[in-house]
Amino acid sequence: MQTISEEKINEIRNSADIVSIISNYIPLKLQGKNYFGVCPFHDDHKPSMSVSKDRQLFKCFVCNKGGNVFTFVKDYENISYLEAVSKVADMVGIPLSFTPIRKNDGKYKLEYEIMNYTTSIYQNNLNSKEGIKAKEYLAKRNITPDIIKEFKIGYALNKNNYLANALNKKGYSNEKLSLLGLINIDGINTYDTFQNRIMIPLTNLDGETVGFTGRIFNGEDTAKYINTKETVIYKKGNLIFNYHNALPHIKTEKSAIVVEGNMDAIRMYSSGVKNVLALMGTAITKEQIDILKRLRVPIILMLDNDNAGEIATNNIGDELIKNNVLVKVVRLTRAKDPDEYIVSFGIDAFKDTIKNSLNYLDYKLEYLKKDKNLDNTMELVNYIKEVLNSIKEADNLTKEIILKRISNEYHIDYENLKKEVSFKEESKEDNKIVSSNPVSKRNKYQACVYNILYYIMSDSKYLKIFNKKLGFLKNEEERNLINEIEYYINLHGKINIADFISYAESIDTIKDLVTNIISNVNLDELNDEVFLEYIASLNKLLNKENMQNIKNKINNSRDINEQMENINKQIDLKKKMLDIKKDV
Repeated sequence: MQTISEEKINEIRNSADIVSIISNYIPLKLQGKNYFGVCPFHDDHKPSMSVSKDRQLFKCFVCNKGGNVFTFVKDYENISYLEAVSKVADMVGIPLSFTPIRKNDGKYKLEYEIMNYTTSIYQNNLNSKEGIKAKEYLAKRNITPDIIKEFKIGYALNKNNYLANALNKKGYSNEKLSLLGLINIDGINTYDTFQNRIMIPLTNLDGETVGFTGRIFNGEDTAKYINTKETVIYKKGNLIFNYHNALPHIKTEKSAIVVEGNMDAIRMYSSGVKNVLALMGTAITKEQIDILKRLRVPIILMLDNDNAGEIATNNIGDELIKNNVLVKVVRLTRAKDPDEYIVSFGIDAFKDTIKNSLNYLDYKLEYLKKDKNLDNTMELVNYIKEVLNSIKEADNLTKEIILKRISNEYHIDYENLKKEVSFKEESKEDNKIVSSNPVSKRNKYQACVYNILYYIMSDSKYLKIFNKKLGFLKNEEERNLINEIEYYINLHGKINIADFISYAESIDTIKDLVTNIISNVNLDELNDEVFLEYIASLNKLLNKENMQNIKNKINNSRDINEQMENINKQIDLKKKMLDIKKDV
């Protein structure tokens, strides 16, 4: 397993100012000691995320997401922790030789191995004598050798069993190949699923091949596209074509363009518009909506210029709006799809259409007018009802703007329109930063322990105080964390919470507890007196629990000597509790 040394991780974190890094993703504004911004990890409309320059931590007071700079990048980019470390290293200019750990080394290792080997076979076929015509077709479509290489485009030979035989020689069974959709079995006969087609690998979100699209190129009278059937590693509704390639460009451009076909995506990508994704159809699934939502950028819908594309634009747009995704629309004219548009009018004209994309609700208002005679009273009434229905999921400001536009355009009383629309109630809490401590909802013992452990992870002096005043926690997981903190301090001579979060990431016995503490403790400043109060409170809770246990033993025991022994313990514990109270 590949790793980055703790020393290197600390060097990167200490070189990376969390305020500067997070500012690359979301705007931050200084308020008092800390910076605040709209949290990207929940549907946030107020600045509920705090970023501390002093402590190099971020924390949302609503959804409780928190951590150091690596945690933020990991969760924002939806990547692994070590990938986040690598990305931050790039940002601060620290050289780091690191290749992310492959995520397919588990349950379906063999399936991924077969798909990757199949991809190589198809790529070799394209460069063979039999693949010349397929290669010429791609060249005519301005698909350059670099793009062919980047997308791993290949060619399935016009032979019944070429792929099956090649994979059999590698030891892969026909049963496994059939389950992966690479071959078909008909009785005792087998034949390759894809023949005489340009092969486009379909990848999962990590960029690993899970299936294929086979496209005709000689004008054959057959299905234009054939896709891999659904398998254990390929679920069409869980994937979006070109996600892995497009992700860094989406972050740079701060938008994602969604098209129907993978050839549209490849054409756009090869022409320099690289923030493009393809649904490979006109439907969208909940899983795909979740993927798009996680990008946290506007989604530009650019579906085909036909009736199906128009209907899909509305259906998909409505679903994304319901999920609080900012949606824009480009409806191409004079061409069926992006591929055809770029061929006919050039890339500059195409980029202009993107610049002139419409806000989804503006597009929807125009769409709803289609085929309606708004001079006719009943059709105007139906149109307005459809408009009111289309904005029911919108925020209050958007509703107000559209209602005023309708009121002015059609001379309808604004107040009457407003009665037809439900406005969301905004509580007083919506207008201020939430600062409640969610750990208070947990039991008192855990609330005290979480706060104490937060202090100890922040400064080594609090470990000394803890060992002197208490020195004991009842749960094994908590004791494991104390042991790791002591080891860390002995190793480094000091501790700060931002570095310790990185250290804990690689230790399974404490990683989850550290995450829970960061999520449930909201402390802007450390205070010695407050820490002593936490220690005293925890001591009291532990002693009350011990007292109850002793009482139970006294009540349940029939042995007079055992009863007297426990009564003496009870007296000693009461004295101890009094001494602690005086000390505090």
